[in-house]
Amino acid sequence: MEKVRMKLSIDENVNQYIKEYMEEHHIKFVGEAVSQICKEHKENKENEWSIKYISEVVSNSMKEAFKEELNKIRLGANNADRNTQILIELMNGIYFFQNYENLITTSVQEMEAIKTAKNEVQDRITHQRQKKIDWEAAKGGN
Repeated sequence: MEKVRMKLSIDENVNQYIKEYMEEHHIKFVGEAVSQICKEHKENKENEWSIKYISEVVSNSMKEAFKEELNKIRLGANNADRNTQILIELMNGIYFFQNYENLITTSVQEMEAIKTAKNEVQDRITHQRQKKIDWEAAKGGN
């Protein structure tokens, strides 16, 4: 590489930094130290851009991946909330028309109908889970 001679003026603290750099890196000539400092600065600047670019790409990819999953969770939560509100309204209507003033909780006594309903819901969840596992296995096998 061809060298170019320069005459320049620098602040005292910059001069002191160059001297310390020369001692630390065992460099004999000021020009060599300035060249090395500039080279390191350029590499750091390129690395900084590269890291910034990579982190932006990774961030956007994660955002897209989570967006789909979070949307599924949101839809499931909305569905559960809607079903719960419907059940509350149905129960309120039953209590009104039957003139019930109070109730007995399942911690005191669980009726057979509740056990049947719980088993049905658990079976449905298990079936849906198995369907998803089978679908993912078929999708992965292609």
